[in-house]
Amino acid sequence: MKSISPEYAKKTIKQVERIQASLQITLGTRFCWLADEWYLIAGTNLPCYKTYENMPQESNGVGTIRNFLESLREKSQNLPKKVKKPKKVSWIVGKLVYEALIPTVEKLNLINGLTINLYGLPSIYWGQDQVVTGLLTGEDLIYGLKNKDLGEAVYIPSIMLKINTDLFLDDKNIQEVENQINTKIHVLDDSNDIINTLIG
Repeated sequence: MKSISPEYAKKTIKQVERIQASLQITLGTRFCWLADEWYLIAGTNLPCYKTYENMPQESNGVGTIRNFLESLREKSQNLPKKVKKPKKVSWIVGKLVYEALIPTVEKLNLINGLTINLYGLPSIYWGQDQVVTGLLTGEDLIYGLKNKDLGEAVYIPSIMLKINTDLFLDDKNIQEVENQINTKIHVLDDSNDIINTLIG
């Protein structure tokens, strides 16, 4: 698969933003949006939440990451000062979203007794350095987490698994991957689940 360069992504973003500005004037809506990955590849900030209007294209990956970050921001506003029992864990995401999640993890790591290692992995399975979290496979976890400090458990979002199964996209199951990385894997459903589970 050929990857998109940051320069090309920036150029595309500028073109689409010009079209959006024009449509906003003529139609009263931006009408078209780029998937969040374009901004992550470009290394620029995601557009602010309100520019996605009512998230009409979220099911197509437009605004999904922005919505997730917004939800994480809300859920992490009133965090405890410390956790009841000290905990050191790892949170696994695709390399493409890694930097966008650093501020949240830094905030969570201010909680006394909590240590979260955030790992943004590439995909050797797909041959892609910059991937979204949902495309990471069992093989990618085994390869990417080798010799890493994982703590007592690894947390992955449910979007890494085929719907209603414990299978990754390469058909490796959770147990197989756990055996290879010697660490328990916990599956997280959404931002509520992430915050609540990580802080206990």
